[in-house]
Amino acid sequence: MLTDELLAEFLVKNQVISDKSLRNAKERLKNVENENLEESLIFLGLVDYAKLGAAYASHYELPYYPVFHQGIGDSLKENFPLTLVKMLLSLPAGSNEKQLAIVSCQPDNKVCKSKISQLAKDARVVWRVASRTEINDAISKYYLNKLVKREHRDIELPAGFKIIDFEIKDKGSKTNPGVSRTRASRGQNKAAGKRIILIEPDHSVRNAISTLLTLEGYRVAAVVDENEAIRELSQEDVVYILKRRVFHSQARHLESFLGKQKSQPEIRYFGNLGGILLGEELSPEELFRNYLTTVKLLLKSLAKNDQEVIKTCHLTAHYARLLATSLGLKRKSQEALLLAVYLKEIGLYSDQMNETSDNNILSLIPVLPYEKSVTSLKEIEDSFGLSEIISKINQPVAQAPLEARIITLLLWFINGPGANGIKDITTVNFHQHINKEPEGMIDYPLAEELLQIINHEQHLSGMTKANGTILIIDPAFERDQSDLYDRFIKENYEVSFALTNDQALARIEQQQTILIVSEIAHENYNGVSFCESIKKQNPTLPFVFFSSENQEDLISDALIAGADDFISKESSDQVVFLKLNRLIQHNQRSSRKNSDGGVSGSLQEMGFMETVQILANREKDALIKITDQNHNQAEVYLHAGEIIYASCQELEGENAIYKLLSWEDGFFQVDTPKKLPERNVFGSTEAIMLEGCRLLDEESRDLNEAMNE
Repeated sequence: MLTDELLAEFLVKNQVISDKSLRNAKERLKNVENENLEESLIFLGLVDYAKLGAAYASHYELPYYPVFHQGIGDSLKENFPLTLVKMLLSLPAGSNEKQLAIVSCQPDNKVCKSKISQLAKDARVVWRVASRTEINDAISKYYLNKLVKREHRDIELPAGFKIIDFEIKDKGSKTNPGVSRTRASRGQNKAAGKRIILIEPDHSVRNAISTLLTLEGYRVAAVVDENEAIRELSQEDVVYILKRRVFHSQARHLESFLGKQKSQPEIRYFGNLGGILLGEELSPEELFRNYLTTVKLLLKSLAKNDQEVIKTCHLTAHYARLLATSLGLKRKSQEALLLAVYLKEIGLYSDQMNETSDNNILSLIPVLPYEKSVTSLKEIEDSFGLSEIISKINQPVAQAPLEARIITLLLWFINGPGANGIKDITTVNFHQHINKEPEGMIDYPLAEELLQIINHEQHLSGMTKANGTILIIDPAFERDQSDLYDRFIKENYEVSFALTNDQALARIEQQQTILIVSEIAHENYNGVSFCESIKKQNPTLPFVFFSSENQEDLISDALIAGADDFISKESSDQVVFLKLNRLIQHNQRSSRKNSDGGVSGSLQEMGFMETVQILANREKDALIKITDQNHNQAEVYLHAGEIIYASCQELEGENAIYKLLSWEDGFFQVDTPKKLPERNVFGSTEAIMLEGCRLLDEESRDLNEAMNE
């Protein structure tokens, strides 16, 4: 059998493809389901049926037969039905009384040889070979009557569509826009052979652009980040570096490297490409992403003279996504919410520009690059319920669906308390703004969720700079020790209270507690036994008894249980604060030996998805370290707001992220990484998060079905 490893070895050894091309094909396999190496190589335009056939011919020492192009006669198909050829992966190429020609990708398979011998009867079997992909495509074409467009496919894009925002001037000819051409016009570009480095982390976008540019005659080095681009530049000069405007490195490694080079390539940019089709139908997920991308591009075009509108719309979408995550909305509801945010803004702008335009928002979208666009748009509208959502924005809560209520709340927030950013927003002034609104116009539970998200965002942004949470287990503390309480607040400690064991345990699980201050006992609470249980679970967490009791046996029991100190309430506030603060500082210094500091929190309070989305919006480099309730550990790295690396137990890459989305208990810590690892995540963060929602939806649905059986 010709395995992928043997096929790759033959193609590289015989210089059919380069090592780099093989790496690109294998990289594609990591991100595309149900595809083998042969299909990946064909998709990228690196081989065709004949080159694959030559590899099979060399391996089996048998002649290659181009079965896909030669065809199969109807008479032969009668003796070789569909079920048989699919099972044997073999096709008849011709027959007579003395000889039967068979094309197979596994002529050494014992089951295949035995079955063919039975069918041949007295005729001699002559074996030929073709690749597995060619045989499967031939079965689809000649048995299933399907149109197979795997080789030499034409790529059709809207008129005037540009990959790059520049024009190529050829000597002795008119200026040719850098657009994709069909095969008929290919070869006319006299700029062919120019080398381009394409930087794009999303494998689907990267493959599409690389294919388009290659078909136009460019030599394309497609890489996932700027470090790979630097390695390519070290090997060979290039004419252009092509990348997203938003894809940039905080450290500016690429710009620094280019500044030292004698030959200076031009850096050019591309926007999101919208609905690029490479001859295939779009899946529902692809349809949504392409549609949303096109809507964003349309907004950019309509509001090009008012960047503040675009910024506000993106900010609304950001908080809409965070709210949807916090509320646990299904993937489809999240998609409908995002589409409605942008479509509403487009409708407003179009009404201002053209008062005669009708009220159908979707009629404003230009023809997209796929067939029957009007019908498709109508299907999207019906599927997501967009007209209902958009029409109910800024309507009373009782009359509006959830998505419309979310957008109404966010428009109020961004134009009101959040107009100057979130830095100075507090719980008090947030509620003051809400109280000014007419009753029934703001969804108050949603507003509380939004306030919680703002607090999380402030926390991750380092704006609050809280020193940590002190847990007080004493019903009289806030009343009798008000000066000490005020001192904690003044020194930027957060203070949390509990009365029972269960309340205290819940607080510890929900927040990163740095100190427990407890009375020795009160109604339904035994401080000594609770201290003993806490110290068994977390021996490094400081536990201090703060009590008016002074009996030696009680103090002795408390210290034996593991208490770090026993402080009398008769002590001065200054002495108490200094003792407690010293314990906190000592514990944090010990923790920092194995940590870079950063910002921490509880997964119960702020989930993994919400944390990633907040960090992604800030477009920063970040390292998220996560530990669940069973002490399993995981790491996720972000570069310029995009996830580039993830590991979780035995999983890596996108599968690790999908696993982390199911973690509900534990703690996380966010640091600035000293060094970024090699990338193992290649999809866009937004697409990965939406796919994660889809998988969680399926898991929840499967669980419900199993319980109802």
